[in-house]
Amino acid sequence: MDFLTNNPYKTNAVTIGNLTIGGDSEIAIQTMCNTPAGDIKKGFEQALEAAEAGAQLIRFAVRNSTDAETLGEIRKLLNEAGIDTPLVADVHFNPQAAFVAARLIEKVRINPGNFMDKRATFEQTEYTEKQWQEELERLETTFSQFIDICKEHNTAIRIGVNHGSLSDRIMSRYGNTVEGMVESAMEFLRLCKKLNFNNVVVSLKSSNVRVMTTAYRLLIAKMETEGACYPLHLGVTEPGNGLAGRVRSAIGIGTLLADGIGDTIRVSLTEIPINELPAARKLVQYFKDRGDVPAIESSIEIDPYDYTFYKSHEVNGVGKENPIKVFCDVRTAKIIDKQLIESLGFIQKENQWYPTQRVADFIFVGNAEIKTNLPENLTMVFESSVTKVPSEEAIPLFSKAEYWQIASKAFNIVKFVTLTNTDLENPEIIEALQKDPNVIISLETVSQNGFADQRAAFIRLKMNNITAPVIIKRDYVTDDWEEQIMQSSADIGGLFLNGMGNGIWITNPFLQEVAETRDLMFEILQGARVRTSQTEFIACPSCGRTQFDIESVLAEVRNRTKHLAHLKIGVMGCIVNGPGEMADADYGYIGAAPNKIALYKGKNMVRKNIPANTAVEELITLIKQNGDWVDPQ
Repeated sequence: MDFLTNNPYKTNAVTIGNLTIGGDSEIAIQTMCNTPAGDIKKGFEQALEAAEAGAQLIRFAVRNSTDAETLGEIRKLLNEAGIDTPLVADVHFNPQAAFVAARLIEKVRINPGNFMDKRATFEQTEYTEKQWQEELERLETTFSQFIDICKEHNTAIRIGVNHGSLSDRIMSRYGNTVEGMVESAMEFLRLCKKLNFNNVVVSLKSSNVRVMTTAYRLLIAKMETEGACYPLHLGVTEPGNGLAGRVRSAIGIGTLLADGIGDTIRVSLTEIPINELPAARKLVQYFKDRGDVPAIESSIEIDPYDYTFYKSHEVNGVGKENPIKVFCDVRTAKIIDKQLIESLGFIQKENQWYPTQRVADFIFVGNAEIKTNLPENLTMVFESSVTKVPSEEAIPLFSKAEYWQIASKAFNIVKFVTLTNTDLENPEIIEALQKDPNVIISLETVSQNGFADQRAAFIRLKMNNITAPVIIKRDYVTDDWEEQIMQSSADIGGLFLNGMGNGIWITNPFLQEVAETRDLMFEILQGARVRTSQTEFIACPSCGRTQFDIESVLAEVRNRTKHLAHLKIGVMGCIVNGPGEMADADYGYIGAAPNKIALYKGKNMVRKNIPANTAVEELITLIKQNGDWVDPQ
């Protein structure tokens, strides 16, 4: 597949009740209820609320055949209320529950990692070719029975692979890799093709957006090779809640939507289900009618699995191996005082400024009056044509025209220059950039498809052997904060995923809270895994299997441990998916039974059946005992 086009990846149309996914259909939005599995009244009420809020698919956790029958009752109640939104049963470790659900509702999700195979133990095992084929035959026998039921009742299925919950058999040959994820899905898709069953959607989810985006692209290449074209359900699993959950979801989903990949999405959040819908809707709307990718003739191809595409040299601490820089725009400020400096992420003690973990590296200033001492490691940037020089250390920002005129006379001066992809078509600009060792590019875009436009700019730079550091600058005009989060995360996070960019700079005339925008930029960098500034939390969105109040626990764990930037901590609702899906976490907090918690160190359970009311404190103790604790500053 050519990832430099914006032509949608065309998939087969799949019918799920009254909904069509794939083909020429618009991207469908879905959510998942988190009421206790088996509770008909609460399940109906939440499904009704979700449907009225715009959910086009509603999923429920199904543990056993009884839960599946309960879901059939919820279907009847929704029909009586005039709601025909399709329902989905989410089944793990129980083929019989899938058989029952397929007779009662419109769609069943099964996980190839546990549909037939045992729970992965992460132990290295070996299978002879004969054993491997015997396992596939065993799988086909049971899966064929399931497909027969789905054919009879016109039920759709989702082959839903999750990174970290691959079977021991797949792990033995492929390891916990994207290749293993793809092969896990393809085994089932090949059976669907063999059994002439096409009402199939497929997903490859991960909490790691790099793994997730790579897996989908590899799956597409594999499907095309084998003559398959099934619709794709996009999602980032266990992204958490609040800002982090939205950012990580938008990076993963948006990066693929930008390349025309995806037929239905879920923005999974550790919040009430209806909170997922506005975020998903804003993301889908943003990528609707984006326009074509700018045409560019290039002998350079983007490898979607290469995270180091653009390699720059260093200028004034920007570029090369330096951390991605964060720029805060304070040009409208009339004074630079203590309050403004604090909003940049600094703390003042005894008249000295100290940086927090999320502190701005540069500020873009106007003609503000400076009324406080400035931190030593904060650099000011000013617009050369309209702003007085704020200090001797400040760096000028030139327009394209200014740079064109003075470039040859200022090669020894550190400077920023504002350029767009179109500007890079100018041979004289290219020649100046090739000769100038002290220029930092502030890359802007005026294209409706800004992601593709800025990506094309990086290709032009590389084509012309230019290695100047590049700041990805995006200007937004929305007054909706959630919309700002979803748009900027999708636009900029996707570029960082492909190894493009040495800095981030977001502006919005309607949303000028410096601290909020700074936190958003740091969250984008963390979500794209290019700069870590706080603990990474892997938290499931909760469902009917959840064994404790996950929202309040996640808030408490985050509050106590967010300063441990060197750690990943999983907060998972149940033992069904928890151990596998937080497999790369350093520590895990998992619901083992109602209000009973199991604690993990890496992949190993180290404590079990801890009362929920003391489990967070026990988690802190475990981190300390293993030498991973540091006191907050």
